[in-house]
Amino acid sequence: MSDGELVFASMPAALIAFASSSGVPHDELLRAAGVSPEALAAPDELVPYASLSSLWALMLERLPGEPLGLTYARWIPVSVVGIVGHVVRHSETLRDAVAVYGRFFRLMDPHLRIVVEERGEVIHLALEHEPRVVAMAEPIEMMVATLARFIALYLDGAARPLEAMFRHPRRHPTPLYEEALGAPVRFEAAATGLVYDARVLDAPLVGADPSVRDYLVRHAEQLLAARAAPAGAAPLDARVRALIGERLDRGEVDQARIARALGMSTRSLQRALKDLGTSFTAQLDEARRGKAIELLRRRDLALQEIAFLLGYGEPRHFYRSFRRWTGTTPGEYRRTRVR
Repeated sequence: MSDGELVFASMPAALIAFASSSGVPHDELLRAAGVSPEALAAPDELVPYASLSSLWALMLERLPGEPLGLTYARWIPVSVVGIVGHVVRHSETLRDAVAVYGRFFRLMDPHLRIVVEERGEVIHLALEHEPRVVAMAEPIEMMVATLARFIALYLDGAARPLEAMFRHPRRHPTPLYEEALGAPVRFEAAATGLVYDARVLDAPLVGADPSVRDYLVRHAEQLLAARAAPAGAAPLDARVRALIGERLDRGEVDQARIARALGMSTRSLQRALKDLGTSFTAQLDEARRGKAIELLRRRDLALQEIAFLLGYGEPRHFYRSFRRWTGTTPGEYRRTRVR
């Protein structure tokens, strides 16, 4: 498990709320998660993935023998899964939904994979996860039961599993599993997951909107690209300036949009820039300065047009900024320094 793996704060926040309602002291949960209350209050804040496994470990210690996974699966809000859940929700069929989850699962849970195995008249949806979580068993039971619940929800109750399977031994009375999963359950099986009638795979999702899906897919791709930035990527302030420079002439340089393009919340971007000794306003100013010098070399552009392309509502504001940057006016700079 990499220390750099991140999840949206909505996931540990929901787990803390559930555990707290089950009697685990809230302050103990916060310490286990290692996430500030301020971060947890912002659902799209990025927090360490390890916060989830730490919370499950504490719950198992404080509530031994309780059917935590099955209970949480009934409790968990659909909104917790964030943009991945919304993309899945607006896929046209269950087959499309599983495929799109396979593209973007790292945005929700970097270790949860769903593998489709078509076997004649049935399909197996097999769930795979990292060894520590598998050993806990309760989070795995939650994932399987949640998947069954969401499939039933998205298909308007028309799909029930033919069977549920777990690799681990039975932990709770069988009727609890059958009630939560709506199907017979087999333990110590060769795989963990759900079995459905194969026709379910191409069943349409109720209320799916392909236009919404396409919009969300584009946004999810941006978030995934930002998360996948290599270790040698440019520093954050340089990436912020580059994004601002690309978007200046489209008027898309507000802090919230830039944060989303980086796969961050506005609050986390503010804090990260502060840690670097700068701010979004300072990076916007620097990006405008560099873009202004570049645009002044184009003699086909009037100064008023340049001011507009830099996002200034009034040319005089551009002139004032340019004098602050260079000690001269844009017109004087163009006459004396641009060849």
